[in-house]
Amino acid sequence: MDFYFPDKGKAARFISFLEDVVPMKVKSSKKLIGTDDKSNVSNYKYTNLVEICTLCKDDLLFLPKKLALSIGNISRLVLVKNVSNVIHVIDPLSGQTGNIESDAYWRDPFRPIITAARTRLTRYMILGKEPVFLERNASKKAVGKKQRSKLALITAARESDLGRND
Repeated sequence: MDFYFPDKGKAARFISFLEDVVPMKVKSSKKLIGTDDKSNVSNYKYTNLVEICTLCKDDLLFLPKKLALSIGNISRLVLVKNVSNVIHVIDPLSGQTGNIESDAYWRDPFRPIITAARTRLTRYMILGKEPVFLERNASKKAVGKKQRSKLALITAARESDLGRND
């Protein structure tokens, strides 16, 4: 997708906005279009190439070992919980969460194992839930964090199967 701006400042503001919203990297260049030697004026064309992170909410990831250790010794198999200027991940088996900074992602970018395309997902109705309590080996980064996510055992049924007898 291409965006054109009337001046360099407005393009810089747009890039600044994108940096606050998504993990990205920028390559900037300028090209000399023409010069006027009499008035000592040069015209440049500025180009910014922005590469945005391809991860989305609910994607399943297999993290590189070094990255998993650096974000709190989290399991290597994680789900993307949220994507903002950092990537928030959660371990589905223990409930441990971690954040992947933008520069850490771009140092060694990785692709999701499974992408959660909304058209391929099946809707389920939750019939019951029970909390699961695990004794876990918390890392130093995880100690002191308030855990918003809780593990639970659920009973679910496909919405399309509700009302049908087997």
